[in-house]
Amino acid sequence: MFPLRRSTKDSSVDWPALLSLLEDDDRRAAVSRIAPSEGRESYLTALRRIETAQSQATLAAGRRLHTASKLIDRPTIAVSGMLNSGKTSLVSSFLSPAGQRRTLRGTSNRHGTHRFVLWLPQNWRSDVELWSLLITRIGDSLGNAPEELSLDADVAAEQYNNRDGDASLLSVPLLATDPGLDEVGVGLLDCPDIVSDAEFGLGSPEQRRELLGRAATLCSAFLIVTGAESSRDTTLADLLRIASDLMPGVPRMLAVNKVRPRQTPDQVHETFDPLVQKYGVGTLYAAYDFDVPSSRPFIPVVGDQHPQRNAIAPAESELQREDEPDPLPVFFAVSEDPDSNPPAAIDEDRLLQALPTKLDRGVLFSQLHQALRINLEDAVWNQGLESIRKDADESFEKTRQCQQVLLDSALEYFAHRKIGGEVIELRLHQSERIIRQLSESFAATAPWYARWGVRLNATLRRVVGGAGDFIRNLTPTAMSRRAADDIKGRFRSGEYGGLIEPTGLINEIERHGGTTVLTHLAAEPGGSSDSEANVSAFREPVERAVLRFEQDDFTTLDPRRLDAAVRQMWSEVPVHRKIATGLTPLAALFATFGAVLMIPVDLGANAILAASIPEMLAAGGLTIMSTMWAANRGTQDVSQQAARQQLADFLAVLCDELGVARPEPSMDVRVGNANVTLPPSRIAGGEPPERMMSLFRLRDEFVAELKRLLPRPTGASQRASDSSTESGAMR
Repeated sequence: MFPLRRSTKDSSVDWPALLSLLEDDDRRAAVSRIAPSEGRESYLTALRRIETAQSQATLAAGRRLHTASKLIDRPTIAVSGMLNSGKTSLVSSFLSPAGQRRTLRGTSNRHGTHRFVLWLPQNWRSDVELWSLLITRIGDSLGNAPEELSLDADVAAEQYNNRDGDASLLSVPLLATDPGLDEVGVGLLDCPDIVSDAEFGLGSPEQRRELLGRAATLCSAFLIVTGAESSRDTTLADLLRIASDLMPGVPRMLAVNKVRPRQTPDQVHETFDPLVQKYGVGTLYAAYDFDVPSSRPFIPVVGDQHPQRNAIAPAESELQREDEPDPLPVFFAVSEDPDSNPPAAIDEDRLLQALPTKLDRGVLFSQLHQALRINLEDAVWNQGLESIRKDADESFEKTRQCQQVLLDSALEYFAHRKIGGEVIELRLHQSERIIRQLSESFAATAPWYARWGVRLNATLRRVVGGAGDFIRNLTPTAMSRRAADDIKGRFRSGEYGGLIEPTGLINEIERHGGTTVLTHLAAEPGGSSDSEANVSAFREPVERAVLRFEQDDFTTLDPRRLDAAVRQMWSEVPVHRKIATGLTPLAALFATFGAVLMIPVDLGANAILAASIPEMLAAGGLTIMSTMWAANRGTQDVSQQAARQQLADFLAVLCDELGVARPEPSMDVRVGNANVTLPPSRIAGGEPPERMMSLFRLRDEFVAELKRLLPRPTGASQRASDSSTESGAMR
């Protein structure tokens, strides 16, 4: 009677074992936290951080599936419909006279149903354990524990209609029991009217549809009541879609109420058949309008008379009518064959009243169980895991954007570019350690003519002593000191190299979009202008980064390769070449090196110079040597390896201090016509700053274990696995 639209499969799910996996924050954790500090998060912890409502929905879906087997003999049918469609009348037809008086029926707004009302057999209360389980399940479905429907008909009507005007009560179901349902043994969920607008102020149509979808998970079958004129109504299509999408496999029925005699039953079948086929409706019912006398031939007869007031002749007195119970619609299953429908006699088992007696509890439970499993799959995989994966991917992408901003800002100093912007070579941080190496190598390999006028004593050859002594040794003469001052000015003006100091670096970070992506460093609102606030937020960490890099940069040049490269260059320099200042090449070199060392002395420790060796040679007036060094691949390789390491270290320190995870894997830089991969940083990381961007990765181990406990089609689980692998590249 109720065909499934989806092929069945083994629907057994060990919910306690699955819940244990979802709560595991250790070996089987769903998420690796890379920053601010390394750690792991369970599936549910991560989901609560991202979307609390979804974590609650996942737990509710699991509990519903787990408890469903215990309620196999307690099926519930959801009865839903639009305003004044007659659904409460349909529910009333199953209740005792006392129960019927507690329902709310009529055609005015005061008779609309604006609460979920769950009618259950009275004898279900006798099993305390299962009754408690039912109450819990109701709360899991709608999010709130139920409220008892009053035994007083007037108070019950106020509850039904939500006359208090509290929209929040829409999600608080009313609970009632009735002996009229004891024999049929099913519950009936009378759902709120689905209205087309929010004019009642008791929950918008969207909110009602969302709650209807949650309530559907409580039910073993879905019955939608509609008027005969609504075959093309979009609200009806929405109701059928909700039943089809949210509870796939659960039987769906459509009851068409208030049919007029001009439309025969087979015409009703023809009108609604497209919806029946599209949404997998198992049975189509119809009830003719009993207020129209000419409807009588189409209202089925039970035994020798109509079951309701429809048998009363129009000529009967109003007094007689007042003594009769309120009329109720009589629904019957519509056949495509005209000869099988009223006015021809039909079997009583085609009446909607006979539906509960025909329900196969085993089949009904199997269908409900399958639908609940599909809902759990959707909650865990499509909703929850997708949210976690998306959050991890977004953290990865945001971190990569921040790293790129900091790399681009660093390259403004560490990249020696052509006029068009192409990077010719990477610059060296000209630390005291690098200058000592260069000085010693140039002095040790210099030919006789280059040394003329320069006293190379043992102290200078060994390059020892403090920075001040070292500078004085490099610039012993007045001419050398004047040349050093002149060269220092060229570096400070930006003519050569890149002078790194906090204010300029902050400006570069802002220029490359740092204020847009480094949002975790945003200043507190109020006070200064946005620009001033951004500078203030960046200043302290940038100052720390520059100072820390200056102190922790221990990069050195390869001494063997350096000596070989310098010796080769000296051999190619013409003997007669001197510079315009009158200094010999070696004296000019020492003046240049001295100028570089004086920059942090003059400007403070938070100012350092990045310059390539050809730039330093050119700044000292040694243009021939500069050109020769730049043109020789061997000499270039000597400095570029160290420059790549320094750039990687500077980027790592910037990331540390500005609250961004270090790049893993390392980033690439375009130098000339080739992409150059930066090496791992050699500077150890410190304690993460107070404000740091979070970085997460979905763990493949969790996805594999989830596939074992809650299998999914290969395509869906593979996509999740692929995504976690992609975000895992950060490790």
